[in-house]
Amino acid sequence: MSSCGEDDGKTFMYLHHLTVDAPIKAEYRIKLIVDGADIRLTRKEQTSAWIPPMSLEVSHMSSVEVIFRTRRNVAGISFKREETVFKIDVQKAVQEFRNTMDREVSVSEEGNYAQQSAGITAYFRLSPKSESIRSELQRLQEEMIGFRHKINDAAQKHVDTVIKYGVAFSELDPRSKAAFSILRTTFELLKEQQKRDQMISSLASHLGRILPFAFKGLEQAGEDNADILRRTIERLYVLAVDVAEFAYDYIKRDRFKRLAKSIISTRDQQTISELTSSFEEMVMDFERAINIETLKAVRNLEETLLLNRLQPIQAGHSLDHQCMEGTRVSLLDEILDWALLPYANHPALRNIYWLYGIPGVGKTAVAHSICARLHKHGRLGGSFFCQRDDPKLSDPKNILPTLICKLADTWGGYRRLVAEKLRSDPHLNQSSAGDELLLQLLESLQNHPPNALVLVIDAFDECGDIQGRNSILSTLFDVCSKITWLRIFISSRQEQDIDSFFKRPNCTGRYFSSDLLNEDKTHDDIHLFAKRKLSLIAGEYDLPDDWPGSEKLELIVKRSGGLFIFVETLWRLLQEGLDPHQRLEKALSGGSRDVLDGLYHLYSTIINVQIRQEKETFRLAMGTIMAVGQYHPLPDKSIAQLAGLPTRIVTALVKKLGSLLYRDASLNGGIRVRHLSIVDFLTGPGSPEDLAIDFDQANRDVGVACLKTMIQGLKFNICDLVSSFIPNRDIDDLSSRITEKMSDLLQYSCLYWSNHLCHSPDIRNEAIYSVLDSFTEGCRLLYWIEVLSLLGKVPSGQVTLRRITSWIKAPQMTFVTHFKDSLRFLLMFRAAIITSTPHIYVSGLPFTPTNTNLWINAKASYKHMLEVERGRMSVWPVFPEALRGHTAHITSVAYSPDGRHIASGSYDKTIRLWDAVTGDAVGEPLGGHLKSILSIAYSKNGRHIVSGSYDKTLRIWDAETGEAVGEPLRGHTASVLSVAYSPDGCYIVSGSYDDMVWVWNAGTGFGVGLSKRHANSVTSVTYSPDGRHIASGSADTTICIWNAETGDAIGRRLRGHTGFIVGVAYSPDGRRIVSGSYDNTVRIWNVETGDAISEPLRGHTAFVLSIAYSPDGRHIVSGSADKTIRTWDAETGDAIGEPLRGHAGSVLSVRYSPDGRHIVSGSYDRTVRIWNAETRDGVGEPFRKHVDSILCVAYSPDGRRIVTGSADRTIRVWDIETGEAVGEPLNGVRDSILSIVYSPDGRHIVSGSADNTIQMWDAVTGDVVGERLSRHTDSILCIAYSPDGRHFVSGSADRMIRIWNVDVGDAFGEPLRGHEDSVTSVAYSSDGRHIVSGSIDQTIRIWDIETRKAVHTPLTGHAGPISSVAYSPDGRHIVCGRRNTIQLWNVDTEDVVCEMSCGNRGSILNIAYSPDGHHVASGSADGTIQIWDATTEDAIGEPLSGHTGPITSIVYSPDGRQIVSGSADQTTRVWDSAVLRDSPTLLLRPDSTGWVHHREGGLWFWVPEVYRKGLTCSSILTIPTDGNDRSIQVGLSRFSFGTSWTEIDMTGHQ
Repeated sequence: MSSCGEDDGKTFMYLHHLTVDAPIKAEYRIKLIVDGADIRLTRKEQTSAWIPPMSLEVSHMSSVEVIFRTRRNVAGISFKREETVFKIDVQKAVQEFRNTMDREVSVSEEGNYAQQSAGITAYFRLSPKSESIRSELQRLQEEMIGFRHKINDAAQKHVDTVIKYGVAFSELDPRSKAAFSILRTTFELLKEQQKRDQMISSLASHLGRILPFAFKGLEQAGEDNADILRRTIERLYVLAVDVAEFAYDYIKRDRFKRLAKSIISTRDQQTISELTSSFEEMVMDFERAINIETLKAVRNLEETLLLNRLQPIQAGHSLDHQCMEGTRVSLLDEILDWALLPYANHPALRNIYWLYGIPGVGKTAVAHSICARLHKHGRLGGSFFCQRDDPKLSDPKNILPTLICKLADTWGGYRRLVAEKLRSDPHLNQSSAGDELLLQLLESLQNHPPNALVLVIDAFDECGDIQGRNSILSTLFDVCSKITWLRIFISSRQEQDIDSFFKRPNCTGRYFSSDLLNEDKTHDDIHLFAKRKLSLIAGEYDLPDDWPGSEKLELIVKRSGGLFIFVETLWRLLQEGLDPHQRLEKALSGGSRDVLDGLYHLYSTIINVQIRQEKETFRLAMGTIMAVGQYHPLPDKSIAQLAGLPTRIVTALVKKLGSLLYRDASLNGGIRVRHLSIVDFLTGPGSPEDLAIDFDQANRDVGVACLKTMIQGLKFNICDLVSSFIPNRDIDDLSSRITEKMSDLLQYSCLYWSNHLCHSPDIRNEAIYSVLDSFTEGCRLLYWIEVLSLLGKVPSGQVTLRRITSWIKAPQMTFVTHFKDSLRFLLMFRAAIITSTPHIYVSGLPFTPTNTNLWINAKASYKHMLEVERGRMSVWPVFPEALRGHTAHITSVAYSPDGRHIASGSYDKTIRLWDAVTGDAVGEPLGGHLKSILSIAYSKNGRHIVSGSYDKTLRIWDAETGEAVGEPLRGHTASVLSVAYSPDGCYIVSGSYDDMVWVWNAGTGFGVGLSKRHANSVTSVTYSPDGRHIASGSADTTICIWNAETGDAIGRRLRGHTGFIVGVAYSPDGRRIVSGSYDNTVRIWNVETGDAISEPLRGHTAFVLSIAYSPDGRHIVSGSADKTIRTWDAETGDAIGEPLRGHAGSVLSVRYSPDGRHIVSGSYDRTVRIWNAETRDGVGEPFRKHVDSILCVAYSPDGRRIVTGSADRTIRVWDIETGEAVGEPLNGVRDSILSIVYSPDGRHIVSGSADNTIQMWDAVTGDVVGERLSRHTDSILCIAYSPDGRHFVSGSADRMIRIWNVDVGDAFGEPLRGHEDSVTSVAYSSDGRHIVSGSIDQTIRIWDIETRKAVHTPLTGHAGPISSVAYSPDGRHIVCGRRNTIQLWNVDTEDVVCEMSCGNRGSILNIAYSPDGHHVASGSADGTIQIWDATTEDAIGEPLSGHTGPITSIVYSPDGRQIVSGSADQTTRVWDSAVLRDSPTLLLRPDSTGWVHHREGGLWFWVPEVYRKGLTCSSILTIPTDGNDRSIQVGLSRFSFGTSWTEIDMTGHQ
């Protein structure tokens, strides 16, 4: 039988699970790496099987490695890691499938680990697709075997061919394809038989007809629609087997019939008749299955998918805007001839036609005419008419998605491919449409249109900025160079960027162009156009038919300068007055002019004639119309209100200036200019002084008017929403409420006030500040947020607040604080505000920090709210010490040039943006790269970010919207390791694993590799400050300097490093270069001489991975694989202070902020951290908490303090009342603090560490007392003080117990020996005469202090290691924890008194007796604490939950009223031991999105993420107190919600 796939590359299977065979007692972990990616595995309980979280598809080319890793684990403490790597032979699994075709195969690999043999077995299964093919083919084979005995040798060969043939068609339903294959083979046999037997011809004929019909039907329906034919295919399958069986049987009997000269039997005749009838029915079934309505429904589904995902806009052509009949005839014929040429006969045809000309020359009319003609011929692929004063029609991101949808609507084959791509990739959207949905799919299209299709883009110069336009042009050129049947027509002004693009060397010869102004027939066309327009005037005013005469007509044509807009505007002017003759004379007065001057003179004439002396009113109204028109044109009344004019004035103005202005019915009568040349005329330098409009001032005035509109119009619950239970989306009449309650002007003002106010950076004054101050009074900002929520524009509010706070240059003003508070409010409560407007008040205000201006202003006005009784913040969360969000290590970080944002690129294929002030994530991650991102950089103006990736491409992103700009930049043949912008932002340089440096035009995307290669990967690139040079660092250990313009290498290479160079940076003055290397050093180079300056800077103990200069050039910062950051004096080379520590992994990227005050770092630990460059501390949360697992805790004897020891190598002391840190952390230990204890008098603290030492500390001063005690040879796992305080005992992983004399500061006597493995826990009896110890060797031993010998034989009977032991206060019992069981032993009888099981909640890691001996507390690996009755052996209440990591240590307070627990989640919690039942708060558990739902249904309240963990925890104190884990208690007694939610407002503004 054939294998499951003929092509090895398509033989897919998946890794189902792994099993481990290892005789190792220590705890181990398995790490799986598939094709370089880490895959998390989960161990199946009670087995040795490890299972991936999902099916992992692999092919014969896949690389699969399994890392077998062990760490000694004692009482939840891990240390001493060892590992071995097993490589799985995937080829072997593939071959095994081919040989056996089993559903599952296994591959085993053996190796040595710790001088013992170990084995890994990987189990593979066929992927669902392969399994389906295999099972269907096997079933077909089995069915064929059933009648194979009837077939002669020749026919049998045909059957084998059929089975193999079926594999070739396995991309469709295997069963149906196999059926068609049987039919095809049977048909061939019947044709041969037909030559001998005329009676069977009927059956052969029917079979011959249905075969092509069936195949054609499937082809037309498409793979996605195979289900429509499913039932018919099933019947066809059965029929195929029936025909085959009959045919083979008939052929076998045929030779006997010939010998006997017999005729066909009656039975055979009946069978043939029945089969023929069945085929006739089958044809009818296919006709019904593949009918027009069915395929139309499928098409509708595909079109809906495209519309929803790509969101095209209405930007097509109009029949009303074509060229006047008889004009532009030769030009239109020329363009149409170009468009209609058969592509098959003209493969080298230039596929792009660029029509350019100055404003008003009639380009748009030509484009509309071309579209109409192409549409008539069925050749229009799609069109997009840009328009600068329309936000949607001027946005470049809308062009390609709209054209893709239009083209898909025109050609069904392309539509199906787009629909399939969108279904398979849910992340594809508007911004990623270009490459993946256009070029790639067009190239993969099997069936092309029979004739060329044309895409039309008009007024391209009115769309976006230079970079956006060039990106689209690059994509279109790329498409047209590869897709011969697609052509593109573009019209635009001859803007410099567009002209430069078309004149690039790689564009030469690839397009047609035409200057519309210089067309040969322009004069005649204008003459005809003017004659027809003026004839309309003559008819309307009863003038002579030849009015205004040939001389005047010729003068009009001459004055038009070839601009149709001149004639169009003149015609409108003549229509508006009583005497067109007089108006014509005035319009044509004066001498001859240049082309645009003539048009501008006409505009001036129109305004002077119609407005006369009211120029100031004109400028005010017109300035308002033009300013508003940038965003959303408004009707007369709104314009009048913004301008401070009566509505009748604006209405009259539009009427008088109908030749220049019009009302757009699609925008509720919004007023627009008829042509953008009008705006150019009024705002340009040549505008007449009495008509000139200061556009900056106009915007400022509109901005102030918007503020005043909001001051007057905003109020609480502006739309009279009835219930807080209902999300905005479910309010049926919300749209009508918005229309009724909010005017167009108020809506506009709320959305665009900051756009106008911040239009110019230079217009600020006290008057504006005064209005801003009024706007921020009281709760008006909350009302403004209400409107944003109702309009679905909350994200724009964040942009507005960032824009205004950046624009204002008076940070001392009170309103600045209000804006900043509102921004923090929006960021924290964004999800709730977007979902439901009432929850601005219901959920937002109750959780707002109490010391913020926003709350201080609001608290007097709002009552009856949810009360946060415990855990409410007083200030906004301080900057987090680490920015978290990436799911893989962070490879690159960058500050925006204005310092407001930080960008981080990661191995998780995304870029994230962070607010540099708050630390909050800004927007959604930027996704588009197919593989890991390795480098990012901001453009100088901060508007764009460039990224380099493992996928061999660069991408440019819009820093504000987060959308990709254009298509990926392709040219490198390997991973892009480094990217940088030139200082002017016009170019990008990149370095790659392919040993090349490339320079790219940031606008056009055109790139070229430099002339010479490095001898190894180019790991770092940077521009010199003046942009004239590029420096590149390489894994070949050299630095090369290049001429940025010519690409030539300059001077000799800089040599001196002995390891890969992974970072280079220029000093701000450009005279020096600093480099970091795998040789663990930093070097500084003289750019002019190429010599190293001084000796290498040494200090890092591992690879230097990143390097940067401070903006003033005085300092250098470096990040290293040793997990530290170092700063250096750039002049002397001296290290400054101690290294910055905090990251838990290699520091892969470092950068200074633009002002030099901060350093940002990205790490392998998946976090971004910000450091104060002066104080050298982490920014935000001061290090008042542990940054790694808390491994041990202890109470002070007076119960006022808690001491904690951590894996971060520090000890901290905490005040039990406030939860605040007492003093500085105790530092100096070289490894994790594994055990800690207070002396009975509270004067000292003793700690044991994984560095094998014990240290005593002064509990008051934190000073070290005495020398380190270092008699143990392995980690100190446990310590306990004697009751009299004269001694303490320690247990170690070296299997020994030592007793130490406190006064002498040394061990006395020999160690206590007997345990065969690590001693995990020790405790003194209450009388101090005995010590009890527990061990991994599964025994408990009791020791006599006097004799230093074991009192009894070891207490055994344990099925696992002992994690913790404790004496009862009366000394009569010992309690121990092991696995998930607690055992209570009688000391005298050495018997187990009772066992208490924790079920499946996780292993018991530690236990503690209450001081009165009545209770035992246990902490588990699942993060819970259970209280037990020591007498009845019963669990008391439910487990105490709140920790998110294992409980590593637990202890009672001296008075027994509280329990303190430490956890691997880096927190310490204090619990009230008397409260042993669930808190009522536990009933208020938020869902995964933060919502608490009311029992009656609906949204009760929303909980910010920083409060959620604490809300469901019953602990009374969490340390640190300001972390996300702090304890929260809410009160509901006065809470107004649901239909009573408006009772919150006490101002009466309801």
